[in-house]
Amino acid sequence: LNDILVCQAGACRRVGSEAVLLEIEELAKGLSQCSVQPSSCLGACSQAPNAVIVRRRGELLCSRIRTVQDSAAVLEKATGRPPNLDDPEMLQRLTDARLVRIRSQAREESKWNVALAGFADQVLTASGNRRLQLQFELSELLMNAGCWEQALEQLNQVQKRIPYNVQILMERAKILGKLGQWEELVAVEKTASKFFSNPDDFRMESEVTSFIAQCKSDGVDQLASNGERRIENYAVWHLANITKLSKHSAIYHFSSNDRLRGTPNRKGRGRTRWHKTWHTTLLAKVGNNSEGPLPWVERDYTPISSAKEWDQGRCDILIKIYNSGHATSWLYRQPLGRDIWLSHPSKTLDVPSLAPDLREAAFRAKSYLLILAGTGIVAAPQVLHHTDPSTSFGPSPPITAPIRLVYACRQDDVLLTSDLIKWCREGKLQHLTLVLTEPQTDIVAPFPEVDNADLSILASLPNATVVMSRISKQMFETELKSCQNPCRTVVSGPEAFNSVAKEMLLQSGLSLAAITILSA
Repeated sequence: LNDILVCQAGACRRVGSEAVLLEIEELAKGLSQCSVQPSSCLGACSQAPNAVIVRRRGELLCSRIRTVQDSAAVLEKATGRPPNLDDPEMLQRLTDARLVRIRSQAREESKWNVALAGFADQVLTASGNRRLQLQFELSELLMNAGCWEQALEQLNQVQKRIPYNVQILMERAKILGKLGQWEELVAVEKTASKFFSNPDDFRMESEVTSFIAQCKSDGVDQLASNGERRIENYAVWHLANITKLSKHSAIYHFSSNDRLRGTPNRKGRGRTRWHKTWHTTLLAKVGNNSEGPLPWVERDYTPISSAKEWDQGRCDILIKIYNSGHATSWLYRQPLGRDIWLSHPSKTLDVPSLAPDLREAAFRAKSYLLILAGTGIVAAPQVLHHTDPSTSFGPSPPITAPIRLVYACRQDDVLLTSDLIKWCREGKLQHLTLVLTEPQTDIVAPFPEVDNADLSILASLPNATVVMSRISKQMFETELKSCQNPCRTVVSGPEAFNSVAKEMLLQSGLSLAAITILSA
């Protein structure tokens, strides 16, 4: 019996891995040679969506499962039997379901450019009620992205076919309010009154009238402080300063007075605190791009500053500049004072489990091992914020177990040196191993004037070790022997690093359920 594990982590979910899981499950019906299960990150994020076939003789990674036919190929590799793909209705249903899943995930993450990618073409090829449903959804996405005229155009077409629908009417009122078309809004209000001739409809009529009045009120606050149209779930921040840390990376300091910037520390019912590590999405206005129809690309970043600083209107993000990177090369060219859109904070990991989902937290950790590389070091301050009453979400820090850190980087790109020293001295880190490799000389450094970090103080600390080496299975085995079980291990770095580190950890005897992988 072979197992097919389908990755359900962030990068894979964004390109439809939830649909891949459903596709393989449906195609596997009637086949007894395999089981299909969801999986945590498999460490091949740039090749998403991914699955792995687990056999007695080893594992086979299957990447870029972009179509139903790709899912069928995975199943054939696992069972030796090709599934039946002769049913065109089933193929179309599964294909449509995949597009819906991708769009749904993008909406959940407020990535409007990704959500709109290819959607207009999908609307054009649809017909009948299906087309009207897609047009209504398209109008919602366009409105969220600030494309109000295009949203209204789509909604008007839907209303021509379905003139007496309260949901369509209310959505149209919302867009008209944003556009400041008050006369049209009054006409909508009059139209709404004709819907409710039955006295029993009083409650619904009151709700619709109240909603339209709110649309009028909200219409005066649809521009941000910089005069731009508001983008749903985003706020305007200002690039206040830049601190260069290495020849390749810098801390970008942002400030904001936007009252709609959200908070990482959202409380549940009864004022319950939901502890988590978190990230934000930055919109880089690069112009036309291949990722969608909007003039920006969306990139997730993990701030190194605390949730309390965010609530005070300050955010520090550590960013490595890539000459070929759409977002970072654009950011590198921006002057101080530039307005930047950052999304509301979103959860990365639950705390104290440090698992992406509480359902994946099979145990309560008695120790933590962070294995980080490059800018993956940003995971360290986020975790350590939850060990300190001054930076955690509440007066009682949820993480109290010891934390060990293995940090791998190049000699010319050592980051957060002063923080590493502080964490070691204050005992926030039980032990730090800094693993250095040779500088990369075949690329142009964006900050060539910055000297390499002075590591003499760090190397002198009793709970820090600085080595010229590469990560190894032996190194991880030594670290794990110093960790109290059960130990939660978090791996975050470039894709190749994550993949190698995960394999070494498994070979060292750590279970897959104890490993959390984050892309950096």
